[in-house]
Amino acid sequence: MSTRSRQDYFVVLRSRYQKTASKKERSRLINEAIENTGLHRKSLIRALNNGPALALSEDSRPPAAPLGRKRKYSVECLEALKKLYRASEYQCSDKLKYMIPVLLKQGKFPWEEALLLELVSISPASIDRYLRSFRSTERRRRNSGTRPGSQIFKRLIPIKCLDVVSSRCGYLEADTVAHCGGNMGGDFVWSLTITDTFSGWTENRAVYGKHAKNVLPAIHSIFSTLAFNMISMNVDNGSEFINHRLYEYFLKLGEEKTIPFPMSRSRSYHKNDNAHVEQKNWTHVRQIFGYERLESRDFVPLMNEIYLIQNQIQNFFIPQFKLKSKVRIMAKIKKKHDSPRTPYERVLSDPKVSDQQKRALREKYQPLNYFDLQTRKQALIAHFLQLQRELKLKKEALPEEAQLAAS
Repeated sequence: MSTRSRQDYFVVLRSRYQKTASKKERSRLINEAIENTGLHRKSLIRALNNGPALALSEDSRPPAAPLGRKRKYSVECLEALKKLYRASEYQCSDKLKYMIPVLLKQGKFPWEEALLLELVSISPASIDRYLRSFRSTERRRRNSGTRPGSQIFKRLIPIKCLDVVSSRCGYLEADTVAHCGGNMGGDFVWSLTITDTFSGWTENRAVYGKHAKNVLPAIHSIFSTLAFNMISMNVDNGSEFINHRLYEYFLKLGEEKTIPFPMSRSRSYHKNDNAHVEQKNWTHVRQIFGYERLESRDFVPLMNEIYLIQNQIQNFFIPQFKLKSKVRIMAKIKKKHDSPRTPYERVLSDPKVSDQQKRALREKYQPLNYFDLQTRKQALIAHFLQLQRELKLKKEALPEEAQLAAS
């Protein structure tokens, strides 16, 4: 039977098959079609139910419909999800899920109500699945600029007890990040990072050189702007922290605290002793300023303006996970985390923070808008990059001897 004859045959047979209510009669028609065409029984049933398209030859048959469930979310929803993903600075799916209601509220997007409902209802697993092709990973470079501090002050500053778990705000960790471009020679810009271990509240400052006379004012500036009282601060063994200036500063602070000396240090070559602040090096510093060498003092005020806005974004809008438990099962470690919450919310949930401090923190949060902060930050970063290019061109225009002296 030719393809044309088979097609005409199925047009007639399909009409008889669908008009017949009797199961026995339908079975008889299928048996008859098997004898006449030689096709498989299931293929014939599909052809008679859905039309003559399945009875055509392989060459003229249209492409089959994709298997599996249909997409739950529209194409418009996926495009909107990409915009929110970029606006959130590429947060993970769980954090993005938490941020979507805030972004939709403050972003003023011209989207219909049905699209907004889709975005609010999408799960973290679906976000991962739909954004898989848009994610990119960057290799994190490791370049430590820590230099040992004075052995005299190491004996005076106690080592942090590893079994202490902070149950309230005020237990801080501090670290510095070198903007050296792989060359530790000479002076250049450093970033100071201080993180609260309970809430995740993080403050950054840029300083020129990690001399104690520059680091100490930055630490004092951060302490004066914290939304809670400082109880103690843990540092690494770098010379920017282990020196007489900071020792005397914390000794004086200790006279006003219940803790005799509110400063401790981590064990040498144990990054897990200062893990809360170490993990902020990428999200709070490198993601903005990269790994280029910044050796001009002109960068410092501009970087501090950027940090002022970046700290507000991270502390008030970007949620963080907090480890609840960690259990070793044979060779594996099983971790459980709580629901993502912003550092701002964790500070408000701390009963040890006074009502006056919480009221001041709410007043500070009220006028903030995520997208306005992002716009201001991007403008400052563009200015920073322009300054970086100008200084680089200026340096390249110098004679070779002057370039060597400058570097």
